[in-house]
Amino acid sequence: MDAVRFIVEGLINSFRIPQTSVHQLTYLAPTKTQVVGMLTNIMGKNERDYYAFLDKLGIGIVPLHINSIFNDAWTFKKWKSSGAGRDILQRERIYMGKFLIYVLTQDSHLLDDVMRSLKYPSRVPSLGMDDEMVIIREPQKITMESREESTVHSVFTLEEGMKFRYQPLATKVSNLFPPRVISVNLNFNNNVTPRKPTKFAQIVEFAGLSCEMSRNKDLYIDEEYHYNIEFL
Repeated sequence: MDAVRFIVEGLINSFRIPQTSVHQLTYLAPTKTQVVGMLTNIMGKNERDYYAFLDKLGIGIVPLHINSIFNDAWTFKKWKSSGAGRDILQRERIYMGKFLIYVLTQDSHLLDDVMRSLKYPSRVPSLGMDDEMVIIREPQKITMESREESTVHSVFTLEEGMKFRYQPLATKVSNLFPPRVISVNLNFNNNVTPRKPTKFAQIVEFAGLSCEMSRNKDLYIDEEYHYNIEFL
């Protein structure tokens, strides 16, 4: 099946975990909703298209490299007059993150539009927040076949009772981030205000590693890079 593969690199990015407030923590990798948001933006589309793309696009994410994670402090305005109407929050930030992204869809015309926009973006690409710009590299259309495998290189969904072990990738990586299980929202109900998350999944995320699962999954294979990818 045809898919699109590309690399995004950012200097400083933050993929906020929604459950955190005063100290805003970050995922190790962008979520499906954030990647689709970036694609919608560079395609020059609107919010209605974004929700349609969440249903149509499958996203695979391989965190290739993270230099480090650090905290910074933000000031923000508040309603209360104490503290001169301002307060401070801390936010985790990823320094020099590099992510390999795969896009899969049954709609060949939509896939062509994605590929064209990666080469010639209609808007400045950002990922995480509006001002957290990224560079898009090496967009390419590839063919991927699905088969049952137990080794996975992308972030993947954790099924009940599943166990896994990990090992470093054969490629040279300066920093390794061991797996952690986090809760991620994959879609929204946009018919209410404010919109509500509707599809949560337990995701295993990591960087610079591959994982061996205790059972096989239906994965898509990148024969060139020898990566096994789960699409969210």
